[in-house]
Amino acid sequence: MNVSLTKELEKVVEEKVKGGFYSNASEVVRDALRRAFMEIPALDLEEDTPELAALIRQGMRGRCVLHKKGDIRKMLGKVHSRLGQ
Repeated sequence: MNVSLTKELEKVVEEKVKGGFYSNASEVVRDALRRAFMEIPALDLEEDTPELAALIRQGMRGRCVLHKKGDIRKMLGKVHSRLGQ
């Protein structure tokens, strides 16, 4: 398959390869297409993780709450289960 790019896009692809993260132009294009068409589930902080939202609000107000070991892991587990991961 051949794809025609504008000069501007060709420069972008060449710069990405020169940057060293990609080995060739095909890798740049494949990665760009994956990112463009991959759906990432939106996260509503208040709805999906009310505990985390409350912690962030508290932190923004300058209040600290001491948590027990494992609290963050429990909250992350809830997020993963709600997102189906």
